[in-house]
Order: sequence, then structure tokens, then C-alpha cells
Amino acid sequence: MFNGALEGRLIEATHPIRQHVLAVALYHLFDTGLFDALNGVEPTTAAQCAEHLRMDESKLTGFFKYLKVEGIIEEQGETYMLTSKGQEYSDFRAWYIMLIGGYANTFFQIGEKLYQNSGWATRDAMKVGVGSCGISHYDAIPLTSSLMKQVENGCSKLLDLGCGNGMYLVEFCKQFPSIEAWGTEPSVGGYQEAKRLIQESGLAERVRISNFGAIEFFEQDIDYEPDFIVLGFVLHEILGQEGEDGVIQFLNTVTTRYPDINMIIIEVDNRIDDPAIMRHGLSLAYYNPYYLLHYFTEQKLETESYWDNLFDRCGLEIVAKESTDPNIDSTGLEIGYLLKKRG
Repeated sequence: MFNGALEGRLIEATHPIRQHVLAVALYHLFDTGLFDALNGVEPTTAAQCAEHLRMDESKLTGFFKYLKVEGIIEEQGETYMLTSKGQEYSDFRAWYIMLIGGYANTFFQIGEKLYQNSGWATRDAMKVGVGSCGISHYDAIPLTSSLMKQVENGCSKLLDLGCGNGMYLVEFCKQFPSIEAWGTEPSVGGYQEAKRLIQESGLAERVRISNFGAIEFFEQDIDYEPDFIVLGFVLHEILGQEGEDGVIQFLNTVTTRYPDINMIIIEVDNRIDDPAIMRHGLSLAYYNPYYLLHYFTEQKLETESYWDNLFDRCGLEIVAKESTDPNIDSTGLEIGYLLKKRG
């Protein structure tokens, strides 16, 4: 016979399973269109919702009842609606797109990729890009905007290498009506999504998109002279795949091609070994999983001091360095650099 203490231990031990299933369920709530179908509308029946989205009514009812227990959906008779708690998840949709839609399979591959010569885990590059662009509304876009304002003449032509689904470029062109932009995106899905979004936003005459990576851009014969280049979370990709020499060569290629360019680089400071910062709530909820996936996906995060040193060796002056608004992210782990070639 087991004593009563086992039940308490069992509840605590299986709590991560509950959180895992809930995270996946919330991702599907967004990805299937159910969240939008339920958000801000009158209560609807499962039958009505199933007909609207061509779903199986019985399965959808089970999904709704599960979310009801978790406090995401409220059931009133035969109708369902989002609770206030459920509605609040709308602001954080992008995190679910990136970490669940983009990296769920990555996390599942960790076990097999722990072994020698096992290669790298895969990811859904399009979902990663779409999610990252959505998150950028809260961190990278305000950070980039703040750094841009520190250059006297401002920005007229922007080059974004690794633009994801184009949301970043669309947002900038809305904020700065005089800006022209060029974005590159290696993922075919992200590139197609960017083209669609730019066309729908009426920005096709101001924003151009190319389907190749950051390094490939400089192998093309392209007549475009930007005054700003944005490299958001790009250098750690190059570092993981081409090594430090590859990063140095890439940065030298940029400044050789565009000697007067203002470079905005955004990276995440790798402080996974710092117990003080890793006790922060956002470090546990977001950055710890974020650090983990980079060890398995041919990406290499580095420390702030590493990037400071590397930029110095590349002949780049750090004109300004900032982090995110502490009301959004007070960890200080995301860092934005404004760089200029010395001399």
C-alpha cells in the first residue's frame, strides 16, 4: 500500500506534462483559426464552429471541454466562448508560433541528437520566422527604432537580412513613411508569406523581397545602397554554421560593400551559466528553453563580451548599445548594437 504522500508527489511530478499539453493546445487554438473564431464574438456552439471551420464536431467538443477545465474557454449551456484569461493569450500568440509551431519537433528530437555523429535537429523555419517577427513588435522593433534615432540623418533605405515573414519590414515602413526597404529570407515559406503580406499592406512599391540568405545576398549583383542594415538574430546562425571566421568574413563583406553603412545587430546574451539571471521568471519561462534549442539546431549563442570583442576585431565601433524595455523584458538578455566601421 502506498501512503497518501505519493499523490502529492505524483501531482507535482506530472505538472510539466499538464503544461506541455496546454502549450500545444494553445498553439492549435491559434493555428487552426479557432481562437479568432471565438475571440470577441457572441457565444457559439461547437456545431456552428465546426461547420465554419470544416471540423469534426465531436472532436472539437472534446477540445473545448479540455480548454474549459484549463480556464481558457467558458461553457454556457451548449455554447462556448473565450474567458478573459483566454483572451489575454492573444498578445502572446507569437511565442507559441515560434516555440511550439517552430521548435516542438526540435525538442522531441533532443534524445536522438544527444549521440555522437547524430547531426542537427530540424525546425520549421517558416513558423520560427513568423513567430520571431511577431515577437519583434515587443522587443526588436522598438530596439531598432531607438538605435536608428541615434543617427543624425536617420534612415532612408533599409536592408533586413533574414526578414522572416516581412512583418518587421511592414511595421517599419508604416512607422517611417519615407523609408524604402529590401528584405531577404532563405525560407521559401517565409519568403512567400512576406511577399503576400507586403502586397496586402500596399507596400509593394517600397519593399522588395528576395529568397536567399544573408551571405547569399552579397553574392548577387544587386543595385541597392542602404544606409542601414538590420541583422536580427542572424550572426549566431552564421556562427553556428560557418564558425567565427565565417562571421568575421561576413561582417567584412558588409563593410567592404557598404563602407558607410550603419549596422544594427540584435543578439541574445548567453548567460545560461549565470544562476542569478536564470532565476528570473522570464529566464525560466522563455530563455531557458530558447538556450536549449540552440545547442541542437546548428546555432551558437554567445556572450555580450564575446560580441563586443569580435566587433572590435572587425574594426567596428560600437556607437550605441541598448536592451529591451524593462516593462517588457527586464532580464537585459536581448542586446541591440548600433555599429559603424571605424575611420
